[in-house]
Amino acid sequence: MCVAVAQHRAVAALAIAALLTGAASTGIRELALTHNFIARNLTSKSFVHFEATVKTDPVWGATKVVGSRTKAPSQSMLVSIYRITINGTTQNLRLPMRIVSRSALAVVPSEKISGDGTLFASNERRVAGLISVRGSVRMVRGPTRIMRWTTSIRSRFRAEAQRIAGAGGALIPGLVEGDTSLEKSSFVTDMRRSGLTHLTAVSGENFAIVAAFMMWLTQWFIRRQRLRIVCTAVVLIGFIFLVRPSPSVMRATVMTAVMLVSRVRGVRSSALPSLGFAIALLIVVDPFQAIDPGFALSVMATAGILLLSPAIAQFLGRWIHHPRLIELISLPVSATILCTPVIVAISGQLSLISIPANMLVTLVVAPVTVVGFVAALLPWTGLAHLLLVVINPISQWVAVVAEHCARFPVVLLPKSFVGALLAIVLILLIRFKYWKTIGISIAGLMIVLTVVGSSWPGARWLIVNCDVGQGDGLVINLGNHSGIVIDAGPDPLFMDKCLRTLGIDTVPLIVLSHYHADHVTGLPAVLAGRRIGAVWVTNLDQPATEYMMTMRALGSIHPTVVHQGEVTSFPSLYGRVVIRILWPQITQDHFASLPGDGSGINNSSIALDITVGRVRLFAGGDIEPPAQAAIVESGLVRSVDILKVAHHGSAYQDNDLLNLLKPRVALISVGLGNPYGHPASSTIAALMARGVHVYRTDRDGAISVDASLRIRTKKKAWWNIAWG
Repeated sequence: MCVAVAQHRAVAALAIAALLTGAASTGIRELALTHNFIARNLTSKSFVHFEATVKTDPVWGATKVVGSRTKAPSQSMLVSIYRITINGTTQNLRLPMRIVSRSALAVVPSEKISGDGTLFASNERRVAGLISVRGSVRMVRGPTRIMRWTTSIRSRFRAEAQRIAGAGGALIPGLVEGDTSLEKSSFVTDMRRSGLTHLTAVSGENFAIVAAFMMWLTQWFIRRQRLRIVCTAVVLIGFIFLVRPSPSVMRATVMTAVMLVSRVRGVRSSALPSLGFAIALLIVVDPFQAIDPGFALSVMATAGILLLSPAIAQFLGRWIHHPRLIELISLPVSATILCTPVIVAISGQLSLISIPANMLVTLVVAPVTVVGFVAALLPWTGLAHLLLVVINPISQWVAVVAEHCARFPVVLLPKSFVGALLAIVLILLIRFKYWKTIGISIAGLMIVLTVVGSSWPGARWLIVNCDVGQGDGLVINLGNHSGIVIDAGPDPLFMDKCLRTLGIDTVPLIVLSHYHADHVTGLPAVLAGRRIGAVWVTNLDQPATEYMMTMRALGSIHPTVVHQGEVTSFPSLYGRVVIRILWPQITQDHFASLPGDGSGINNSSIALDITVGRVRLFAGGDIEPPAQAAIVESGLVRSVDILKVAHHGSAYQDNDLLNLLKPRVALISVGLGNPYGHPASSTIAALMARGVHVYRTDRDGAISVDASLRIRTKKKAWWNIAWG
């Protein structure tokens, strides 16, 4: 009895000590970041001169749509500031900062640099602020020898991989040395949806593979196991510098060390305390790891392999008698099971294909990593390129699996804590072997989801307003997997997802209402892999950047400039589709600018009167009151059933146009939490006062309408679970 009490007291004391240590470490770090010379000047957006040590490689960010314009990509990197001058006052300090530059930053980690820029506050918790560089940075002192050497290896290896076409060639540098610069965003998205995102860059699995390879290699000339472990550890330290000692890499290193300890000692009880020590060490060194989703996933994956893998392997051993095959199945399954609640809590998505996808690619990860690692270290580029050519078909297999598995729908759980709870319940059922309950529950969930998923967009949908965020994207159904697309949204991924869900592979007509980025940036996704007919555009080639981007995307497709009064039609399974162009006029009109972003460009938008069978739709892009009033004066306006509200439901609406249109349903394409206040409360009030039923993508998700004006929305408010 006394022993048990003493043990409980020891555990309680240990827990309290751990909490106090973690709180103290976090508090000290937070205090250092929020109470310093830089923090006192963050609100001033001051011009600064800085001197710093580079901590990470510069990385190009993706092109972003900000409002109606495309924001050019920029490079960013983490640095440790050791001297900074703000408003003429110089201070010596040592704080982490993020540097951002629109021009290329030709620097190497460990290099000391100086430069000038503007100081901003940052939402990134682990840095004291952000500096936007003006001009270029200057080298104060060169990088260390090992960083210079590993950088040359990375550059040479990237160049060799770049010579190999396809997603497989782009994946190799990511798997081998953590260089993801060649990977396209669409490929990364496919990997994420299929549960393979850990393969897009170096993870704990890659460290484990390199460690296993070194343990196997050294056995031929080193007999003592401990000496082999030491040699492996030395190689792993060099590997850290090759892939860069970022928090994720250090996390992977520590988790690999835990796995090595468990494998060498063969005692699971010692591996779990090692995992606990690793967690504590990482959090003490960097408290912000505790709020990093990647940290949680690394811990859960390692814990899953340590706790569940032996039981799963024993269970599979009843039917499978090949040890390697058992390991092939048990490792990804055990890691995925414990990671699932975290994934669902973070993303609200539960992928039912992730375990099969991981099983399909597990065999190829090791050869790609090992052969690529050897190729990276070879000084002879010819031989290195040959090795990459040999493993390219294998790495391409990963891309093929990701592409096909990404097409499978995932379970969408907008209230992500509900999904996490469901996942935890499922794990507990597996733990206590309630196999019948598990089978019945999964079968019932699949049936319900299939029924609910098949209810959208409906078997005979006519019009769908895609959920593309703060932008526009609308599809008119012609039947036989064919549809007219009006605007392409700000993000290719959103538009492609919508068209895939609708099964659209032929687009006889694309209408780009105007060239603002939130209407045209998703165009490449519409064009990719689909048969395209005509493309209609407006007569104002502005903004210039987005106009040129659109022309490059269209390539050999020559767009047609359309004007008021033109009429065309298309056959469909649901009645003739007749399109009348109400705006713009042949000559460009110059209206007084209203407050906001790009009034002149907004008023050049193509406005359409579309009849689909017996349903009539008005869609006017982003036209504002001056253009709306001119359309009213033209005498071409007729009453409609559906109004696609202009400019995301902004306050700039013409009441006379609303009175003439007399819509029964209004669709507003708008992004959740957008900074523009769209849709305006005055616009919503004006519509509701006229008895119009209002649907908006920020609340309802994608919206479909059929011939009877029945509305189906993607989001199921009554339980918040759907296919997606």
